[in-house]
Amino acid sequence: MTISEIAKEAGVSVATVSRFMNNGPVKEETRKKLEQIVLKLNYVPESFTRRIINQDGKIPSIAVITHSMSNLYSSEFTEVVSDSFSRQGGVCYTLCCTNPEEEYRTVMDVVTRGITGAILHDPAESNGLLDLYNRISQRLPLVIVHSFPADLEFNSITVNQEKGMRDAMAYLLGLGHRRIAYVSGAAGFSFTLKRGIWKEEIEKAGGTYFKQDDIVVERPDFGAGVETTHEAVLKYLKDGNRPTAIFTANDIMALGVIAALNDMNLRVPEDVSLMSHDNTLLAKSYNLTCVDMKIKSVAIAAMDLMEYALHGSDSTPRHISITPSIVVRKSCRQL
Repeated sequence: MTISEIAKEAGVSVATVSRFMNNGPVKEETRKKLEQIVLKLNYVPESFTRRIINQDGKIPSIAVITHSMSNLYSSEFTEVVSDSFSRQGGVCYTLCCTNPEEEYRTVMDVVTRGITGAILHDPAESNGLLDLYNRISQRLPLVIVHSFPADLEFNSITVNQEKGMRDAMAYLLGLGHRRIAYVSGAAGFSFTLKRGIWKEEIEKAGGTYFKQDDIVVERPDFGAGVETTHEAVLKYLKDGNRPTAIFTANDIMALGVIAALNDMNLRVPEDVSLMSHDNTLLAKSYNLTCVDMKIKSVAIAAMDLMEYALHGSDSTPRHISITPSIVVRKSCRQL
């Protein structure tokens, strides 16, 4: 298949097909017609493929590297970035890494493929990787979205999760709750930060911290976290524990809590109030009061920083902090 044959099929000149292939000026009606023909014939010219992979500047491409696409926090973020970059005429690749070793290999692969820039979404908390990213940023525009303290030499975005957690505890304590269970993963800066604030705020309010109320689940950032949370919380409840409220460190775990409460014939919020963290589509669908991580705002900020990294006249890294807020729905009640 050649562009001459495509031109004949479309009833246009070879020059028109050439302009279309090179993202040049073509009437919208003609562009749509050529797109349909190219898709139908499964035609990908070598020069077009080379442009996408090797970047001659005509079609910019970025990679979004994240750790879990089964977590709507990651997928919603990636969707906003991809839509935004596509409207600018670029191509966005989504790459998923489930561990630091895989993340390292993926980032190095992105560098060698000539991608225009990369956004690291919630990467592994590894000093070795951060040192690597600082070096890579001298060759490749990078933007990192993270929650942990770090001295970075490239553009970054954080969400103030300390404020978000303190506001969440203030809300629950303000409703009269004094026994609040905390559900999260075992490790990670974000989970540990929230755990410390949870204990501190309960004790400051005159409540009692019970060790068993600190419920740790496996794979909390993945789809499997629904079932691991279900199992852990169900055991906790069957052991006779009855908190008046439960806080989950993300929306995935909130679904597991709801399943466990249903198994025990306990209602939300009549028997147990439930509050989550992130405010993904899951929280909206289950009408959960939660900490809003401003996913759309974070994604837009990431695109702004990427634009700055690609085309800005100042190479000084910029660091953005976004303030979360509490979204009140119907999953918590006043005691």
